[in-house]
Amino acid sequence: GRSATSRHKSTTRQVAIEMETSLLPPSQRPSSSPLRRRQLAMVACIVGALCVVAISSWSPSNSLGLAPVLSRTTLQIRPSTAGRNTRVSARANSHWMEKLGAGAAAFGLAGAMSMGTPMPAVASEYDVLDASGPTTGYIMDDAPCLQKGSEKKMNDILSYLDVGKGYKLDVVTVRKLEESPDADTLASKMLDKWSNKDKSNSAVLVLVVKNSEVGLAAGDNFVKALGEDKAASIAQETVGYFANQGRPNQGVSEGVKRINAILTGETDPGAPEIKEYRKERTYKTKEETDVARGASYQVVGALLLIAFVVPMLQYAGYVQKD
Repeated sequence: GRSATSRHKSTTRQVAIEMETSLLPPSQRPSSSPLRRRQLAMVACIVGALCVVAISSWSPSNSLGLAPVLSRTTLQIRPSTAGRNTRVSARANSHWMEKLGAGAAAFGLAGAMSMGTPMPAVASEYDVLDASGPTTGYIMDDAPCLQKGSEKKMNDILSYLDVGKGYKLDVVTVRKLEESPDADTLASKMLDKWSNKDKSNSAVLVLVVKNSEVGLAAGDNFVKALGEDKAASIAQETVGYFANQGRPNQGVSEGVKRINAILTGETDPGAPEIKEYRKERTYKTKEETDVARGASYQVVGALLLIAFVVPMLQYAGYVQKD
């Protein structure tokens, strides 16, 4: 009975306090307790979540459920008013959020495609074999390794050789070989394909950039006018030499200049002076290492001897004085 009476009194007091509080102006009312505020916040969160779910699951046409994956398209075939043609009308029933998502995805994809860096085309021997002729004048730089300025000058020289002297020389650069066993074989294939009917006065110079391999295939009259020794020197000592040094553009340019000088009756500038770089040894031999090691041992031994003997001699001197 006592506990029930106390509960009744506390309840009556709480009701009285609430009634008095309700009669006060809003500015003088006490703030709600932290528990009450947490309860109100929780209720607000639940109501907000329910609203989001209801809006996201609503569909005007009720075509699909809560999360449609693909929009459903219905086709209706109706006869025209004239009765001759048949008109097909497509009506897409999709959710407005699907359209928004599809638009955002398309916008992102377009931005990625516009801002992305295109992958460079990979050159190969098959591009050369499939070509019906040089891509730029007398040159097909498929590697690519030639500069535009050098390419223009070489085209002028090769055009003069073809038109003025009757000797046609085509230049091909390729990154690596995939079908032909060597550069000479590829040069012979391109000579047969590009020489047309005047094969005797035609030639093809091929440079494989990956391993600096050079091939020169020429017709009988071209070889006779150029000379076999000169042809070998141009291929190996000029084009191949500069290509091995990482300068293929200079190698091809100098090779074309030498061929032009020989075929036009001018003095051959000859192959570049091959500089032999002597690499100095930066390490010691075994004998030199053993000698240095022996000297080090002697120095360390002498220092240890001094470290032990000198203190002992000093101590002996002090003892004799005493």
